Amino acid sequence: MTPEHTCTGFADVPAHFHRDAPLDPHQRRRHHAVLSLLRTLPPGRVLDYGFGWGDIAWQASRTHPDIHAVDVEQRRVDFARSQYAPLPFDVCRPDGLDFPDASFDIVLSIVVLPFVPDDDAYLAEIRRVLRPGGRLVIATKTSQFLPRVWKRLSGQRKRGRHPSPGVRHHDAAEAAALLERHGFRILTRCAFYDPPFEARKNVIDVLNGLCEVAGSAMGVVDVAPYPLLLASRED
Repeated sequence: MTPEHTCTGFADVPAHFHRDAPLDPHQRRRHHAVLSLLRTLPPGRVLDYGFGWGDIAWQASRTHPDIHAVDVEQRRVDFARSQYAPLPFDVCRPDGLDFPDASFDIVLSIVVLPFVPDDDAYLAEIRRVLRPGGRLVIATKTSQFLPRVWKRLSGQRKRGRHPSPGVRHHDAAEAAALLERHGFRILTRCAFYDPPFEARKNVIDVLNGLCEVAGSAMGVVDVAPYPLLLASRED
């Protein structure tokens, strides 16, 4: 990391989010999965809706330079502006966007859905700002594979669609169903993984880690903790 890109006012932000710093293992997997999908899309105006610390938007700008990034947290905006100028980073409202209808050709939403207060309102706003035929690249988060299988087998799986506080999980099928309800057509389903065996505390965690290693090697979406979908906005 070069001295001019070091930002002492954000010392608590993990180093791998700073410009030109080496990525951590999870970040490398995330970048590879998201940017591989993005590179299949033609140039166009891109919105990164909930950009986090700005690293994905910065990498995405190499192939899609017409990109605008927004987030609800002013501090994240300040950090991204300090690291990734001259890309435009702005604060957005918690309940929506201040862009006209059909403003963008592509929307990126990378692990934002688990944290929004209302899934349906969030997807409706994405659909509104996408032009007809525009593309959505969306990643979400799901629970560990083995407990998820147990819940399905035991009939404990939650089926409600109402918003709930805290981090909410969506597996690939649930995320696809949500998108389809909002007029999107699923084009591609894939996923990315956490580094294997990181933060494993018990036997179940280790078994889940083995499932993830095998799933990553075989490209199995259902095992992955982070489903990733490419969808098209239908008329």
